[in-house]
Amino acid sequence: MQMAFLLFLFILQVVGFYFMALLYMKVSKFNNLEKKQQRLMAEMDDAIGAYLSELKEENERLISIIEKREKNDLLEKHSPEARRYAEPERQSETKTFSIKPPSYPVKAAMKSYQTAPALKKSNMIEPETNASELDDRTLAIRMHDDGKPIEEIAKRLGKGKTEVELLLKFR
Repeated sequence: MQMAFLLFLFILQVVGFYFMALLYMKVSKFNNLEKKQQRLMAEMDDAIGAYLSELKEENERLISIIEKREKNDLLEKHSPEARRYAEPERQSETKTFSIKPPSYPVKAAMKSYQTAPALKKSNMIEPETNASELDDRTLAIRMHDDGKPIEEIAKRLGKGKTEVELLLKFR
């Protein structure tokens, strides 16, 4: 009787160790998955930052082309002979094809682009720790982790409740 009881305890102990090993493997797998997700998020942030940087450079180039075109149009309207002497190589280009002016107000587009916040390269390299220089996403996450309600976070960031919910959802 006592031997059967000891055998039963031994079997229970082996089963217990088996389940502990299974749980340890699951936790380890989950930790690896979490590290992989963080690495992917960092790569996505870098890719988006690089894309925005390229987009900004392309927009600046477009603005300079539009400004040059406006200057040429003004010069041509006031004195066509002066333009012929100023840019003889452009004269042949304008005869071969004509470029229509953009249908949107150029000044408004340039003004809105210039007033947009600039992309800092330091944000792409390493996150800033100063609270005044943190982006809205980081501030929202920190305030949420501190237990602040979504309404208060939205109010302090000057954003909508749904936008803050999305920021928190896609950590």
